[in-house]
Amino acid sequence: MTRPEKKSDRLKSAAIVKLKYQLLTGGLDDGFREIFAGVCRDLDLDEAEVDSYLERNRHELEKLCGRD
Repeated sequence: MTRPEKKSDRLKSAAIVKLKYQLLTGGLDDGFREIFAGVCRDLDLDEAEVDSYLERNRHELEKLCGRD
């Protein structure tokens, strides 16, 4: 899988991963946090940036995750 080039695309991808996990499990466990740190490194993102993007775009992202 190739890394999205635009930062906005990388933020969206990481936010979807985090939100989908939260929706499925009801929270974020240590195992997820460790894996997600690697996702952020691979996408050259800071988790705080992802969290900010997620909050600004939550409604759209929830729709993409199948939650209306």
